[in-house]
Amino acid sequence: MEASTPEESTKETDTINSQLNLLLVEDTLTQSMYMSHALGQAGYQVTLARSGEKALEALETFRPDAMLTDINMPGISGFDLVRKLKEDDSTQGITAILLLTPANLKDAVEILNSGADGIVFKSTLAKKFVEQVKLALQQGHSSALKIGDLSHTTNSTLEKSNHLFLSAYQQILDLQSQ
Repeated sequence: MEASTPEESTKETDTINSQLNLLLVEDTLTQSMYMSHALGQAGYQVTLARSGEKALEALETFRPDAMLTDINMPGISGFDLVRKLKEDDSTQGITAILLLTPANLKDAVEILNSGADGIVFKSTLAKKFVEQVKLALQQGHSSALKIGDLSHTTNSTLEKSNHLFLSAYQQILDLQSQ
């Protein structure tokens, strides 16, 4: 197998990103614009929802590859939104990523119980934020297997818990080094 040049690797990554549709759920206008722009520049197709309720409305007609959601929002919280996503057979295969600040780590039990596939810290550095999203998408994607009326998601609770813990730990180390 031939090694690809950096240019070819970038093109391949950009092609993969451009094929991924993300639903970004963030109630703060400046945060949503910042994150949407950073993800768009990285080649992702981003659809914005400014509340949990608007996200649920969007999910009635739109099936993103992943949903990134803030946890602290008026109305439906990000935790509740992820639970609803994972409880519904038609949306449970969508990768769910929680958007956190370091202060949100006090909600560790809630984070684990939400059913999220990954976490990403809202970073002031666009490049770091996009890197965290890419990693969460790669590691947090769960595969749904459907046979007849039965469905099974391959990411076990233990695997998710380990991934969420390690992801949080790595991101804390990254924040400390900035």
